[in-house]
Amino acid sequence: MEESIDVKKYMRKSKKRHQSSVSRKIVYGIAFFLFVIYTAIILYFFLYGILISLKADQQTFLDDVLNVSLFSFPSPMNFGNYITAFTEWTAIDGKNSFLMMLWNSIWRTTVSAFLSWFTTALVCYVLVHYKSKFTNALYVIGLFVSMLPLYGGQGAQYRLYSQLGLINSPFIMVVSITLYGTYFFYMYAFWKGISHSYAEAASIDGANHYQILFRVMLPQVLPSIIALFVMQFITAWNDYESTAAYMTDYPNLAYGTYAFGEISGSKGNVPAYFAGVILSLIPVLVLFVAFQNTIMEKVYFGGLKG
Repeated sequence: MEESIDVKKYMRKSKKRHQSSVSRKIVYGIAFFLFVIYTAIILYFFLYGILISLKADQQTFLDDVLNVSLFSFPSPMNFGNYITAFTEWTAIDGKNSFLMMLWNSIWRTTVSAFLSWFTTALVCYVLVHYKSKFTNALYVIGLFVSMLPLYGGQGAQYRLYSQLGLINSPFIMVVSITLYGTYFFYMYAFWKGISHSYAEAASIDGANHYQILFRVMLPQVLPSIIALFVMQFITAWNDYESTAAYMTDYPNLAYGTYAFGEISGSKGNVPAYFAGVILSLIPVLVLFVAFQNTIMEKVYFGGLKG
């Protein structure tokens, strides 16, 4: 009798596992299908831009527009559009070359992304592992600030930066230091996933607060945080609005692409404009390929070693 009951329980559990497995496969299948569609759309527009950048000239581009054949393979391929883009970017303001704008993109994006990423990581670490009424209040304020939509502050922000002497100054990078950065909730969740027992064990062994943070806790979340840093870097790389508003003396490639769009539009050279867009994408594509495993991987943590 008991054996028959055990068999029934086993059959019920096996049936539930099978149903769960089927449901999981359906969900994964739908997600995979949506990601495939999304990837295809992205690749379509990327390939579309490359094909236009290789058109022989503006007239060929206009003829393809009239014949609805923009996606046709150009023959012959005109790689000279990339040289045109390179040289015309140099002439945007008469003093900043393509290489200079590339350098401005590198140092400005790296500094701003690092300051925002690092300060947010430190703030979230304190909020998670140093619980008190004060840190709880800071967390509530962080929730409020992150969800509160702020509009119409551009004028006041420009005036503040102007009065502080930050317009067209490298010191404007200090505004990237913030308590609640772009990935505040992600950083908070990363630190939440690390047991405070690690810090307690290190403290017993004589480690101070800084040693616990930089030698024990931070290395455990570093892969995940680096993934966010790369994403933030790519976002900052494509920012041309802040350059147009505050840093015209230090134009980056994103601003160069924007300005070159105005030049190519007036000169009627759309293929060269698309060539310039492709050139500006190459650095971030290389960065993404280099860190794609870090961005995509999941990081799991085991228990404490005795």
